[in-house]
Amino acid sequence: MIVINRSKEGIELNLTAIEMGKDLCIVLTGGESHLGAVTVGAAGMDPETVAIGEHKEYHVTEKIAKILKEKHSGSFAICSGIHYDNIETEGIETVLQLSCEMAEEVCLILGSEM
Repeated sequence: MIVINRSKEGIELNLTAIEMGKDLCIVLTGGESHLGAVTVGAAGMDPETVAIGEHKEYHVTEKIAKILKEKHSGSFAICSGIHYDNIETEGIETVLQLSCEMAEEVCLILGSEM
């Protein structure tokens, strides 16, 4: 299991990655945790996303999926729920930046560069 915590400008994110053989399950939360979106995929296939209700975390899960599709050889599932009251555009950009950095770090830790 890989655990990565990052914070920047009042945004704190927590990522847990669980290896399932050569496959990977990532849970990414921040602020008030919940389940907002799930994206699944694998190298060679287009990722599929389910957004739950009006949640917008699919923006995050789909960016992470793009990274994993390019750098991870197995299948993956990304579950995310991040909520900060009254988050501004800069805060959303910080969430996206930190999320991508954390996904890249997971790939480096796993040594799964293709």
